[in-house]
Amino acid sequence: MTTRSASAVMVAAVVGAGSRWLLGISVGQECGLLVANIAGCALIGWASHSQEHKWDQAWLTAGLCGSFTSFSGLAVQLATGLEAQRWSYVSLWVAASLLGCGVGFDLGRSFRGSR
Repeated sequence: MTTRSASAVMVAAVVGAGSRWLLGISVGQECGLLVANIAGCALIGWASHSQEHKWDQAWLTAGLCGSFTSFSGLAVQLATGLEAQRWSYVSLWVAASLLGCGVGFDLGRSFRGSR
C-alpha cells in the first residue's frame, strides 16, 4: 500500500467515524447503528462490483465503511438483549440487520452494475 493510499484510508476512517457519531446523535444510537450498517453494506456492495483495481477502493471499503459500520456494536446490543431475555427484541434486530444489510449490499452491487 502506498503512502497516498494509506493516507486516503485514514482520512476516510475519520470521516466515517464522525458520520456515524452524527447519525447516532441525530436519530438515536440504536436506529443510527442499523442505518449505518445498512448504508455501509450498500457502499461496500457498490465498491465491490467495480472493475477498477481493488487498492483504488481501499479508502472506501476499509476506511470509510470500516469506521462507519459497527457490527461489534450490534453484537453488544444483541448480547445485552440476550442477557435481559428480551427474545423478541433480539430476534427483530437479527432479522432487520441480516435482511437490511443483505438487501443493501445487493442494491449497492446493482447500482454499480447499471452504470
